Amino acid sequence: MMDIHKLKAFVAVIEESNISRAAIRLNMQQPPLTRMIKSLEVELNAELLTRLPRGVEATEAGKALYQEALTILAHAQAIPKRVQNIAQGMEGQINFGFTNSVGLHSFLPTLLRRFREQFPAVSIHLEEDGSSSLIDSILNEKNDIVFLRKPAPISLGLTSLHVLDEPLIVALPNNHPLATKKDKIHLLDLESFDFVLYRRLAGQDLFDNILANCYSAGFSPNIVQKAPRLTSSLNLIAAGIGLSIVPESIKNFWNNQIVYKALKADTPCIAPIYAVYKNDRSNIRLTHVLSLLKSLEICTY
Repeated sequence: MMDIHKLKAFVAVIEESNISRAAIRLNMQQPPLTRMIKSLEVELNAELLTRLPRGVEATEAGKALYQEALTILAHAQAIPKRVQNIAQGMEGQINFGFTNSVGLHSFLPTLLRRFREQFPAVSIHLEEDGSSSLIDSILNEKNDIVFLRKPAPISLGLTSLHVLDEPLIVALPNNHPLATKKDKIHLLDLESFDFVLYRRLAGQDLFDNILANCYSAGFSPNIVQKAPRLTSSLNLIAAGIGLSIVPESIKNFWNNQIVYKALKADTPCIAPIYAVYKNDRSNIRLTHVLSLLKSLEICTY
Protein backbone atom coordinates (compact mmCIF):
# COMPACT_ATOMS: atom_id res chain seq x y z
CA MET A 1 0.00 0.00 0.00
CA MET A 2 1.44 3.34 -1.07
CA ASP A 3 2.27 5.83 1.67
CA ILE A 4 0.43 9.13 1.05
CA HIS A 5 3.22 11.11 2.73
CA LYS A 6 5.82 9.59 0.43
CA LEU A 7 3.69 10.37 -2.62
CA LYS A 8 3.29 14.00 -1.50
CA ALA A 9 7.04 14.24 -1.03
CA PHE A 10 7.72 12.74 -4.47
CA VAL A 11 5.27 15.12 -6.16
CA ALA A 12 6.97 18.10 -4.48
CA VAL A 13 10.40 16.94 -5.67
CA ILE A 14 9.20 16.51 -9.27
CA GLU A 15 7.42 19.87 -9.33
CA GLU A 16 10.39 21.71 -7.78
CA SER A 17 12.98 19.72 -9.79
CA ASN A 18 15.13 20.11 -6.72
CA ILE A 19 15.21 18.19 -3.44
CA SER A 20 16.33 21.19 -1.37
CA ARG A 21 13.51 23.40 -2.63
CA ALA A 22 11.04 20.54 -2.18
CA ALA A 23 12.19 20.15 1.44
CA ILE A 24 11.53 23.84 2.06
CA ARG A 25 8.09 23.52 0.44
CA LEU A 26 7.30 20.55 2.66
CA ASN A 27 8.73 22.27 5.75
CA MET A 28 11.15 19.46 6.46
CA GLN A 29 14.90 18.76 6.35
CA GLN A 30 16.55 17.53 3.16
CA PRO A 31 18.03 14.25 4.51
CA PRO A 32 14.65 12.78 5.61
CA LEU A 33 13.17 13.77 2.23
CA THR A 34 16.04 12.07 0.41
CA ARG A 35 15.45 8.92 2.48
CA MET A 36 11.72 8.98 1.62
CA ILE A 37 12.45 9.14 -2.09
CA LYS A 38 15.01 6.37 -1.80
CA SER A 39 12.47 4.28 0.13
CA LEU A 40 9.97 4.74 -2.71
CA GLU A 41 12.53 3.55 -5.26
CA VAL A 42 13.23 0.46 -3.14
CA GLU A 43 9.51 -0.25 -2.74
CA LEU A 44 8.85 0.01 -6.45
CA ASN A 45 12.16 -1.51 -7.49
CA ALA A 46 12.61 1.31 -9.98
CA GLU A 47 14.78 4.39 -10.38
CA LEU A 48 12.45 7.38 -10.16
CA LEU A 49 14.86 10.31 -10.42
CA THR A 50 17.86 11.21 -12.49
CA ARG A 51 20.30 13.33 -10.46
CA LEU A 52 21.49 16.40 -12.33
CA PRO A 53 24.24 18.90 -11.36
CA ARG A 54 21.66 21.40 -10.11
CA GLY A 55 18.63 19.32 -9.36
CA VAL A 56 16.73 16.24 -10.43
CA GLU A 57 14.34 15.15 -13.16
CA ALA A 58 11.92 12.27 -13.37
CA THR A 59 12.83 9.09 -15.18
CA GLU A 60 10.18 7.47 -17.39
CA ALA A 61 9.09 5.41 -14.38
CA GLY A 62 9.11 8.56 -12.25
CA LYS A 63 6.85 10.37 -14.72
CA ALA A 64 4.39 7.49 -14.58
CA LEU A 65 4.44 7.54 -10.77
CA TYR A 66 3.96 11.31 -10.77
CA GLN A 67 0.74 11.07 -12.82
CA GLU A 68 -0.60 8.25 -10.65
CA ALA A 69 0.38 10.11 -7.49
CA LEU A 70 -1.56 13.21 -8.59
CA THR A 71 -4.68 11.07 -9.09
CA ILE A 72 -4.28 9.31 -5.75
CA LEU A 73 -3.64 12.53 -3.84
CA ALA A 74 -6.60 14.29 -5.46
CA HIS A 75 -8.84 11.37 -4.55
CA ALA A 76 -7.48 11.27 -1.00
CA GLN A 77 -8.06 15.00 -0.64
CA ALA A 78 -11.68 14.60 -1.79
CA ILE A 79 -12.48 11.77 0.64
CA PRO A 80 -13.15 13.88 3.77
CA LYS A 81 -15.50 16.20 1.87
CA ARG A 82 -17.35 13.30 0.28
CA VAL A 83 -17.71 11.55 3.64
CA GLN A 84 -19.05 14.77 5.17
CA ASN A 85 -21.47 15.21 2.27
CA ILE A 86 -22.75 11.66 2.69
CA ALA A 87 -23.12 12.15 6.44
CA GLN A 88 -25.05 15.39 5.83
CA GLY A 89 -27.26 13.86 3.15
CA MET A 90 -25.75 16.00 0.40
CA GLU A 91 -24.65 13.03 -1.73
CA GLY A 92 -25.73 9.43 -2.24
CA GLN A 93 -29.08 8.11 -3.43
CA ILE A 94 -32.69 8.52 -2.29
CA ASN A 95 -35.28 5.94 -3.34
CA PHE A 96 -38.93 6.90 -3.84
CA GLY A 97 -41.85 4.57 -4.49
CA PHE A 98 -45.43 5.41 -5.42
CA THR A 99 -48.59 3.83 -6.75
CA ASN A 100 -49.83 4.70 -10.23
CA SER A 101 -52.62 7.00 -9.04
CA VAL A 102 -50.36 8.87 -6.61
CA GLY A 103 -47.82 9.42 -9.40
CA LEU A 104 -50.42 11.50 -11.25
CA HIS A 105 -50.75 14.07 -8.48
CA SER A 106 -48.82 17.32 -8.91
CA PHE A 107 -47.36 17.27 -5.38
CA LEU A 108 -44.95 14.48 -6.30
CA PRO A 109 -43.10 16.16 -9.22
CA THR A 110 -43.07 19.37 -7.18
CA LEU A 111 -41.43 17.55 -4.27
CA LEU A 112 -38.90 15.84 -6.55
CA ARG A 113 -38.02 19.10 -8.32
CA ARG A 114 -37.42 20.95 -5.06
CA PHE A 115 -35.33 18.09 -3.71
CA ARG A 116 -33.20 18.06 -6.86
CA GLU A 117 -32.74 21.83 -6.70
CA GLN A 118 -31.51 21.69 -3.11
CA PHE A 119 -29.54 18.45 -3.30
CA PRO A 120 -28.28 18.17 -6.90
CA ALA A 121 -25.58 15.63 -6.00
CA VAL A 122 -28.11 13.14 -4.62
CA SER A 123 -29.28 10.59 -7.17
CA ILE A 124 -33.06 10.05 -7.25
CA HIS A 125 -34.44 6.56 -7.94
CA LEU A 126 -38.16 6.15 -8.67
CA GLU A 127 -40.26 3.00 -8.53
CA GLU A 128 -43.95 2.59 -9.38
CA ASP A 129 -45.68 -0.49 -7.97
CA GLY A 130 -48.67 -1.76 -6.03
CA SER A 131 -49.10 -0.76 -2.40
CA SER A 132 -48.23 -4.19 -0.92
CA SER A 133 -44.98 -4.38 -2.89
CA LEU A 134 -44.10 -0.81 -1.93
CA ILE A 135 -44.64 -1.51 1.78
CA ASP A 136 -42.39 -4.56 1.43
CA SER A 137 -39.79 -2.34 -0.22
CA ILE A 138 -39.71 -0.14 2.89
CA LEU A 139 -39.42 -3.14 5.20
CA ASN A 140 -36.60 -4.51 3.03
CA GLU A 141 -34.95 -1.07 2.85
CA LYS A 142 -35.13 -1.02 -0.95
CA ASN A 143 -36.99 2.30 -0.84
CA ASP A 144 -36.58 5.16 1.63
CA ILE A 145 -40.12 6.51 1.32
CA VAL A 146 -43.25 5.46 -0.57
CA PHE A 147 -46.52 7.25 -1.28
CA LEU A 148 -49.73 5.26 -0.99
CA ARG A 149 -53.48 5.77 -0.84
CA LYS A 150 -53.74 4.35 2.68
CA PRO A 151 -51.49 4.09 5.76
CA ALA A 152 -49.32 1.06 6.40
CA PRO A 153 -50.64 -1.52 8.91
CA ILE A 154 -49.74 -0.42 12.45
CA SER A 155 -48.35 -3.89 13.21
CA LEU A 156 -45.44 -3.32 10.79
CA GLY A 157 -43.95 -0.52 12.89
CA LEU A 158 -43.74 1.92 9.98
CA THR A 159 -44.56 5.61 10.09
CA SER A 160 -47.49 6.77 7.95
CA LEU A 161 -47.68 10.51 7.38
CA HIS A 162 -50.97 11.89 6.06
CA VAL A 163 -49.90 14.08 3.15
CA LEU A 164 -53.20 15.25 1.66
CA ASP A 165 -56.80 14.39 0.81
CA GLU A 166 -57.63 14.42 -2.88
CA PRO A 167 -61.30 14.72 -3.93
CA LEU A 168 -62.80 11.88 -5.95
CA ILE A 169 -64.73 12.99 -9.02
CA VAL A 170 -66.84 11.36 -11.73
CA ALA A 171 -65.37 10.80 -15.20
CA LEU A 172 -68.10 10.48 -17.85
CA PRO A 173 -68.20 9.99 -21.62
CA ASN A 174 -69.19 13.36 -23.09
CA ASN A 175 -72.43 11.84 -24.45
CA HIS A 176 -73.46 10.39 -21.08
CA PRO A 177 -76.92 11.38 -19.73
CA LEU A 178 -75.27 12.96 -16.67
CA ALA A 179 -72.64 14.89 -18.67
CA THR A 180 -74.83 17.99 -19.04
CA LYS A 181 -75.82 18.11 -15.37
CA LYS A 182 -74.68 21.48 -14.01
CA ASP A 183 -74.68 20.70 -10.31
CA LYS A 184 -72.61 18.16 -8.47
CA ILE A 185 -73.60 14.57 -9.16
CA HIS A 186 -74.90 12.69 -6.16
CA LEU A 187 -73.06 9.41 -5.73
CA LEU A 188 -76.29 7.44 -5.55
CA ASP A 189 -77.28 8.81 -8.99
CA LEU A 190 -74.57 6.57 -10.47
CA GLU A 191 -76.22 3.35 -9.31
CA SER A 192 -77.94 2.50 -12.60
CA PHE A 193 -74.93 3.12 -14.84
CA ASP A 194 -72.04 0.91 -15.95
CA PHE A 195 -68.65 1.43 -14.29
CA VAL A 196 -65.11 1.19 -15.57
CA LEU A 197 -62.56 0.81 -12.78
CA TYR A 198 -58.81 0.63 -12.32
CA ARG A 199 -58.00 -3.07 -11.74
CA ARG A 200 -57.74 -3.94 -8.03
CA LEU A 201 -54.50 -5.88 -8.46
CA ALA A 202 -52.80 -2.73 -9.76
CA GLY A 203 -54.52 -0.21 -7.49
CA GLN A 204 -55.93 -2.04 -4.49
CA ASP A 205 -56.19 0.96 -2.16
CA LEU A 206 -57.99 3.19 -4.66
CA PHE A 207 -60.24 0.37 -5.88
CA ASP A 208 -61.29 -0.50 -2.32
CA ASN A 209 -61.82 3.18 -1.52
CA ILE A 210 -64.18 3.67 -4.49
CA LEU A 211 -66.18 0.56 -3.66
CA ALA A 212 -66.42 1.59 0.00
CA ASN A 213 -67.85 4.97 -1.02
CA CYS A 214 -70.40 3.30 -3.27
CA TYR A 215 -71.41 0.83 -0.56
CA SER A 216 -71.72 3.70 1.91
CA ALA A 217 -74.08 5.47 -0.51
CA GLY A 218 -76.22 2.35 -0.65
CA PHE A 219 -75.32 0.51 -3.86
CA SER A 220 -72.82 -1.86 -5.44
CA PRO A 221 -71.40 -0.52 -8.73
CA ASN A 222 -71.99 -2.52 -11.90
CA ILE A 223 -68.40 -2.95 -13.09
CA VAL A 224 -68.38 -3.90 -16.78
CA GLN A 225 -64.68 -3.38 -17.46
CA LYS A 226 -61.43 -3.20 -15.46
CA ALA A 227 -58.38 -1.39 -16.80
CA PRO A 228 -54.75 -2.32 -16.01
CA ARG A 229 -53.84 1.29 -15.21
CA LEU A 230 -55.76 4.33 -14.09
CA THR A 231 -54.81 6.28 -17.22
CA SER A 232 -55.85 3.42 -19.52
CA SER A 233 -59.33 3.47 -17.96
CA LEU A 234 -59.76 6.89 -19.59
CA ASN A 235 -59.66 5.24 -23.03
CA LEU A 236 -62.57 3.04 -22.03
CA ILE A 237 -64.52 5.97 -20.62
CA ALA A 238 -63.93 8.03 -23.76
CA ALA A 239 -65.15 5.06 -25.82
CA GLY A 240 -68.44 5.19 -23.95
CA ILE A 241 -68.05 1.83 -22.21
CA GLY A 242 -68.83 3.28 -18.80
CA LEU A 243 -68.17 5.98 -16.25
CA SER A 244 -65.67 5.94 -13.42
CA ILE A 245 -64.81 7.54 -10.10
CA VAL A 246 -61.28 8.88 -10.23
CA PRO A 247 -58.91 11.14 -8.25
CA GLU A 248 -59.30 14.79 -9.23
CA SER A 249 -55.72 15.02 -10.50
CA ILE A 250 -56.52 12.65 -13.40
CA LYS A 251 -58.49 15.35 -15.22
CA ASN A 252 -55.24 17.12 -16.07
CA PHE A 253 -54.23 14.19 -18.28
CA TRP A 254 -57.22 13.73 -20.57
CA ASN A 255 -60.14 15.96 -21.49
CA ASN A 256 -60.97 14.67 -24.97
CA GLN A 257 -64.43 13.07 -25.05
CA ILE A 258 -64.54 12.97 -21.24
CA VAL A 259 -66.45 15.22 -18.86
CA TYR A 260 -65.47 15.50 -15.20
CA LYS A 261 -68.01 16.28 -12.52
CA ALA A 262 -67.75 16.89 -8.79
CA LEU A 263 -69.32 14.30 -6.50
CA LYS A 264 -71.86 14.88 -3.77
CA ALA A 265 -72.31 12.38 -0.95
CA ASP A 266 -73.29 12.28 2.71
CA THR A 267 -69.64 11.55 3.51
CA PRO A 268 -67.01 13.41 1.43
CA CYS A 269 -65.52 11.21 -1.27
CA ILE A 270 -61.76 11.53 -0.96
CA ALA A 271 -58.65 9.59 -1.90
CA PRO A 272 -55.98 10.31 0.72
CA ILE A 273 -52.25 10.11 0.11
CA TYR A 274 -49.84 8.90 2.78
CA ALA A 275 -46.07 8.92 2.97
CA VAL A 276 -44.83 5.65 4.48
CA TYR A 277 -41.27 5.21 5.78
CA LYS A 278 -39.11 3.83 8.57
CA ASN A 279 -38.55 6.35 11.33
CA ASP A 280 -34.75 6.21 11.07
CA ARG A 281 -32.95 9.35 12.25
CA SER A 282 -29.72 8.17 10.66
CA ASN A 283 -31.29 8.46 7.20
CA ILE A 284 -30.44 12.12 6.66
CA ARG A 285 -31.59 12.18 3.02
CA LEU A 286 -35.03 11.00 4.16
CA THR A 287 -35.04 13.77 6.77
CA HIS A 288 -34.44 16.27 3.97
CA VAL A 289 -37.36 14.81 1.98
CA LEU A 290 -39.72 15.05 4.96
CA SER A 291 -38.65 18.63 5.61
CA LEU A 292 -39.36 19.57 2.00
CA LEU A 293 -42.68 17.72 2.09
CA LYS A 294 -43.70 19.80 5.08
CA SER A 295 -42.64 22.99 3.28
CA LEU A 296 -45.13 22.26 0.49
CA GLU A 297 -47.84 23.16 3.05
CA ILE A 298 -50.06 20.29 2.05
CA CYS A 299 -49.35 17.85 4.88
CA THR A 300 -51.74 17.14 7.72
CA TYR A 301 -49.81 16.40 10.94
